[in-house]
Amino acid sequence: MTGKKNRKKREKARKPGVNTPEVNKQKIDDILKEIKGTDEPFNIPKTLLKKEEWGLLTIMNLLLAGVFPAYFVNILLISFFTEIGHFWTTHLTELERKRLVDFEKDFRKGYELEEKRKWKEAVKVYESLIPRYKDNPKISKIATDRIEWIEKKQMKKGR
Repeated sequence: MTGKKNRKKREKARKPGVNTPEVNKQKIDDILKEIKGTDEPFNIPKTLLKKEEWGLLTIMNLLLAGVFPAYFVNILLISFFTEIGHFWTTHLTELERKRLVDFEKDFRKGYELEEKRKWKEAVKVYESLIPRYKDNPKISKIATDRIEWIEKKQMKKGR
């Protein structure tokens, strides 16, 4: 019996209009107007200033772009990195510079023989450079690399 009573109460509670308080439509309209009234300052149409995040860094960049054109900034950056590059350049003494120039002259002789397609003579010139510049491994490596290149690429072709 108690099950039937509880079921009837639940069915009665589910019916629309039953056990619901009377609601005044005027009160609902007043509440909605009040909510819309508090939201009005936030319902401004989006403009450029409202849809973008304008921080100090952004404003400063815009001002700097007007004062310093982009090409000028690029020139400054190139100059800056060029000067930084001077820290990594090798500073040669006068004797080392003269020795490097002599190597370039001797290396040029071998390169001219290569242009004439005299591969064996060019290899002999490069081989003569290795013992003369053995105290400077970078210079002797250039000659060694050139000999290897000639042997791989040119002599295998039968030229």
